[in-house]
Amino acid sequence: MLCKNCNAMLPENADFCTVCGAKIERTEQEEVIEQAQPLTFYEDTNSQKKEITVEDLPEHLKPMGAWSYFWLQVLYSVPIVGFIFLMIFTFSSGNINRRSFTRSYWCAALVIGILITVIILLSFILVGGIRTGVAIR
Repeated sequence: MLCKNCNAMLPENADFCTVCGAKIERTEQEEVIEQAQPLTFYEDTNSQKKEITVEDLPEHLKPMGAWSYFWLQVLYSVPIVGFIFLMIFTFSSGNINRRSFTRSYWCAALVIGILITVIILLSFILVGGIRTGVAIR
């Protein structure tokens, strides 16, 4: 919290500034923020606080294991079937982690495609320059 008079850093529950002595007036928004509960817990039906676990998450937010990523990578490597699944999982509303991995696969494929194109173009330029006898400096 900052003092509005001298901009000194103050503890959250201060009533007066420790530097200039000005009275600290809290806005309604600051009071709401101070009263907010942490998001790592939620009220159970028995009015007991319970920590959120993976089992409590909805299906589309559950994390995937390392083997799931491995098998998706293998699936996407299959020429025609992999491309079909790649398209389906890119636009699906299923698991958000699978969709993000699939989209990152597209990004990697784009970067690799650009690199291969640049290498092919450079090789044509170099080979064409050697055949015609033009020295490239």
